[in-house]
Amino acid sequence: MADAPPSPAEIDRLRRSVDELALLNEVAVAIGSARDLDAAVHALVRRSLDAIGAEQGVVTLVDRQSGAAGATFVRTVRGDRLALRPDEALLGWMGTHRRTLRLDAPRTSPPFSAFEWDDAVQTVLCAPLIANARFLGVLTLYNKRGGPFSDADARLLTILAMQSAQTLDAAQREAERTRILNLFGRHTAPAVVDELLRHEADPPVRRIAVCVMFLDVRGFTTFAEASEPEAVVDFLNRFFGLTVDAVTSRGGIVHQLLGDGFMAIFGAPLSTPDDCTHAVEAALDIVARVEAEVAAGELRPTRVGIGLHAGDVVAGTVGSAQHKEYKVTGDVVNVASRVEGLTKDLDAQVLATGAVWARVPPGRFEAEALGAAPLRGRAEALDLYRLA
Repeated sequence: MADAPPSPAEIDRLRRSVDELALLNEVAVAIGSARDLDAAVHALVRRSLDAIGAEQGVVTLVDRQSGAAGATFVRTVRGDRLALRPDEALLGWMGTHRRTLRLDAPRTSPPFSAFEWDDAVQTVLCAPLIANARFLGVLTLYNKRGGPFSDADARLLTILAMQSAQTLDAAQREAERTRILNLFGRHTAPAVVDELLRHEADPPVRRIAVCVMFLDVRGFTTFAEASEPEAVVDFLNRFFGLTVDAVTSRGGIVHQLLGDGFMAIFGAPLSTPDDCTHAVEAALDIVARVEAEVAAGELRPTRVGIGLHAGDVVAGTVGSAQHKEYKVTGDVVNVASRVEGLTKDLDAQVLATGAVWARVPPGRFEAEALGAAPLRGRAEALDLYRLA
């Protein structure tokens, strides 16, 4: 006996299933190929609106550090009316219950009737965005065209939110990583960036103990004056490739590039008991790397001068909402710069002050005690140690 042909209802269900699969694939491709977080969210909202037929849509992401509803921000809206956004109480409810919510009459449905609703809101459909068990935020649609949202709409939005959350989480992490790199500088150790992502990505201004390094290339001005600009740039690129890595691989941050040198910090924004040890290791590694490259003929004859000093500085984020920078200020910075300048007079490549030497393990490094040396602009002389 031949099988009975599918009924019109079964055919209709099959068509809807095929259309749904096509939509989910389209959304996955669109979000996966988005260039940044904004583009990914726009793609999700636009396709959700088209598929379900709502007037407006918005994704609201909670703050990664606090997770507080009050720290949410709207990424994308669409529609002709005034842009709508979820009430903070609604976000709190979604964060607690973490399930899709459909409201046909939000003003008369307890407990939601107590929430603040814009006059333009008629019907609401919310789906939580959850990745790796973490509540990212909410995908909300407003005002279904032609009637209230259906069970099928709720099911589809739930799938869209589940499918997209992982990609949005990765995009949000990358956006935060980029913000940190813009704040602290591109020459920031990956481990430091990861630690800031886990803890405080925008640390407040505070007093903190650090070790400051200043580095300069000896005779660079003479070389630059006698060379073609391309040769100078090639030298600097190779030189910084060697030296910056020696700093960042030990948790330091190259705070400023200074022509043919740089200022680096060990201990800010995150401090450890070994910051001075890491700074000395980085300084000696720089000397060794440069000498090896010169011996191999990969680098023109080059000699460096490195000054190290340790102490308390004031460090933190300063600037406006449009532009912020991480700044380190204090006498420690000035002293480290002047110690680097003394390397010329003392025929040294690495000089460290007594404040640095007192913070490294005894016997860890070899050094020649040079005694107290006067520094320009300071009444008291400082004990210096020649490490290279």
